[in-house]
Amino acid sequence: PPPLPPAMAPPTDVKGDDVPVVEASPVHISEERGRSINATDPSFSASGRVRNCCDNRGCLYTFWIVVGMFLVASLVVGLVTNRPWLGALGLLSIGPAVCILYFVYWKNHHHLVKLPRVVNMFCWGIVGAIPCAFLELLLTYLFTWITGFKAEGLSDRKEPVGHVIISALFAAFFVAALCEESLKYYLVVEYPNGIKQVKTAYSIVILSTAGALGFATLENIGYIFQDSTQSSLAVAIMRALLAVPLHAATGIIIGLNIAKALMERNRPSYWKTLWLPILLHGSYDGLLMLTLGLKREGPLVGDLGIIAFFIPICALIYGIRSIWKLPLEYFALDSTENQRLLG
Repeated sequence: PPPLPPAMAPPTDVKGDDVPVVEASPVHISEERGRSINATDPSFSASGRVRNCCDNRGCLYTFWIVVGMFLVASLVVGLVTNRPWLGALGLLSIGPAVCILYFVYWKNHHHLVKLPRVVNMFCWGIVGAIPCAFLELLLTYLFTWITGFKAEGLSDRKEPVGHVIISALFAAFFVAALCEESLKYYLVVEYPNGIKQVKTAYSIVILSTAGALGFATLENIGYIFQDSTQSSLAVAIMRALLAVPLHAATGIIIGLNIAKALMERNRPSYWKTLWLPILLHGSYDGLLMLTLGLKREGPLVGDLGIIAFFIPICALIYGIRSIWKLPLEYFALDSTENQRLLG
């Protein structure tokens, strides 16, 4: 072979012990993305794929075990305490979210996102509900401390009507709607299980809906089991028909807005994404709060509650119709352009 150029020739004045030794790491070629992966990385598995907590079947099995134990415990406690309706309460607290997620995800589009990832997002919606509840309590306390307004007590003429209206609108829009819809948004945008490495644009809608239903499930359990009498059955049925579909609808709308922004080569905008979910959520809560707070003011106040009942139904219909109107490219698994835009 021809001699090496002087710049590439090994130095002759270096002793054998002084030659630096570089230990190469084994490299594996990923079949999924065609890129090199460091095999010494703890996220690398022997099967040649990157481990992802969202794909962990152990988490999936743990989730179903916890759900089963919750339902069995509700039934057993009901039988022991002579309150058999507790078993129905346990089923009504979880069943609505499972039914909606079945139609949005599993019925026709379960191949777009793996089930462990959907359950993972559902669980993070449950976890996110806890700090969200503390934030809502803090905002409510600060509002009451600053203004001195109290929404309760109107029936006893303890608070002026104007105070109740301001308190109800603040609690509905700035406490409940803003905090809860922001949680759903950041679960999708910021959390690694959201828009990171999705296969299709509709996958974002699925994950957004799963996170919203996770939040709705924990909130549902809190409201339903707050009163374990037979009257709680009416609360459970009403929330199954209204509150849970409203959370699902806002989750669908958030996912659709984020997916459309990415497909149009734009970054998801916070206010463009959330203005409609906040408006729907705040209007529903506000009308119900005003109905309860102003029930002694006349028969027309009851009509506000009737209007509130139509908001979740119309919101869910709007979300489902928006899904039906999506172009086929939002569901295409083999679209290189979609993968580039979503990346």
